[in-house]
Amino acid sequence: MPIDITNSEFETDMDVILHLQGILLKAAEGKRDEAFDQEYQRFRRLLMDDDTYSDVMPSFVKRYRDLGSLWPAIKSFSPQWEPRRVEVRRQFEPALATAEKIVFFGTGGPLPPKYDSSAWTGAVKSSDRVKAVRTLLPVARNAVERLLEILEASGHNGGPMLDETASHIQALRDLHRTLGELLAAADDGKLEEAFNGGLPSEAVRYAKRAARGFRDDPIPYALSGTILAIMTACGLPGIGGYLTGVALSMKKK
Repeated sequence: MPIDITNSEFETDMDVILHLQGILLKAAEGKRDEAFDQEYQRFRRLLMDDDTYSDVMPSFVKRYRDLGSLWPAIKSFSPQWEPRRVEVRRQFEPALATAEKIVFFGTGGPLPPKYDSSAWTGAVKSSDRVKAVRTLLPVARNAVERLLEILEASGHNGGPMLDETASHIQALRDLHRTLGELLAAADDGKLEEAFNGGLPSEAVRYAKRAARGFRDDPIPYALSGTILAIMTACGLPGIGGYLTGVALSMKKK
């Protein structure tokens, strides 16, 4: 059953979970003001009250009702904020996988098989993956930047921006940020840690969310598909099968 939320910013359960994860990623860096704490409590309650997600939420979300009591648990992950963020992402994977199954593939049946990107990129070794990421992800990130410029321009489609378009644009902004984090990890020699910590999966979910949102707008949808293809070539998980659906559903004029 979809989460009962009336805020138009959130279209799917996954959007809600990603938002809560984003709150906790910032909390892992030490952010804990009152308004932020209230937002955490609100979204925690939405998810904990839903039988679909209450069992798959991170243990620290289940246990702690506010950021003040949760902070010692997050801090115990590591004295540094970056490993804390990695652990937050890792523990959110079960909830996000559950939402992904519902949003993209319906409530029945398993997720489709994941495709091994090494089958067409040859990037088996970690050094090959670093090279692919550092070579190709800047192209994807620049494409996201250009798409944002077009979509955020006043009257790009001859009319005012719709609420749902604003939501899709936020997904692109989140994708842009996450791709930047992956590139920084590659530059710092920490790409394997980023992959193991779930950062690529987060990028994939933002990219899918944007592509799904623009499926009725041919040019943004086509560019979203290109961005997804580039990300796939870098070995990001869970895109290969999804790309087939993107290609088949593109409307030819």
